[in-house]
Amino acid sequence: MAPIVSVIIPTCGRAETMRRCVSSVLNGSFGSIEIIIADDASSDHTASVARDLAQKDPRVKYIRSDVNQGPAAGRNRGAAISRGSFLFFLDDDNIPDQQIVSVLVQTMESRPELSFAAPLAVQSDSGAVWTLGSDFNPWTSMPRNVSEGKKLEEIVIDKDIYPSAYSPNAFMVRRTDFEAICGFDPFYRIMFDESDFMYRLNAYTGRRGAIVPRARTEHCGHFLEDNSPLRALGIETPSRAYLLARNRSVFVKRHFSLPGRITVMAIFVPLFTVYYCFKAMRNKRPDIAAAFIKGSAAGIFCPAYPDKKYKVIHNKIIQ
Repeated sequence: MAPIVSVIIPTCGRAETMRRCVSSVLNGSFGSIEIIIADDASSDHTASVARDLAQKDPRVKYIRSDVNQGPAAGRNRGAAISRGSFLFFLDDDNIPDQQIVSVLVQTMESRPELSFAAPLAVQSDSGAVWTLGSDFNPWTSMPRNVSEGKKLEEIVIDKDIYPSAYSPNAFMVRRTDFEAICGFDPFYRIMFDESDFMYRLNAYTGRRGAIVPRARTEHCGHFLEDNSPLRALGIETPSRAYLLARNRSVFVKRHFSLPGRITVMAIFVPLFTVYYCFKAMRNKRPDIAAAFIKGSAAGIFCPAYPDKKYKVIHNKIIQ
């Protein structure tokens, strides 16, 4: 008997984007699924679209938060009511192919050494690959994405899986592992929340994840949203600028070695602050520059684990 897969889609204020994502999943080849739409206090017509989808197909469930808490909390709410033995977290700005769930389940079942399995994401506006394996530079905290920005026809895909420390946007995990590490830490809200989850998952399981190229998704985020220079940097609003600055430092405190933490906090956090503030001011956004400075200061003084239940050491949860 095929396992049940719970597809959890956090969404906020992107009703039609979410509709397209859900419809794509429903048209997939894997039959034993449920889809949980986790609405993060949308102010548009997301609720009516989601209820319409749920009314037309019993595999769709809809939950809503009256307070905006970020996608990390939304994923947790979705997982809390899910039934699947596998949880597939999928951002709403994706158009997954019909085989994506089948391929990821097959991979997770046949490769117990993997902590997660993620599809190959291709940007819809450019046809560029997001990553064939992600990690962070342990000295600078800059992300390292294999083949990022290259067109599919420019790279040779000759492996079934490509090792990856984390994967944003879309990924499948085992329910037992998700529950063991208490899910996503809602402290992050957004920015580094997925990376932190998978780093804790890897630490708990003693395994790493992988990108599975046979599973594909078209990522529409850059195409659907603001393409300004600040959007490309992830700081298009003061709140995102604050969280990017704060969460980077918290993530580094949690997951980097002591020499790496010292290097990042003493050298690269100040450099990042100067760089992002320069970009914000150049785009006439002093509010974003001020928010980034506040976030950098908050990250320096914030404890690594405001909530101790998310701390993982030597494959054990510290409650």
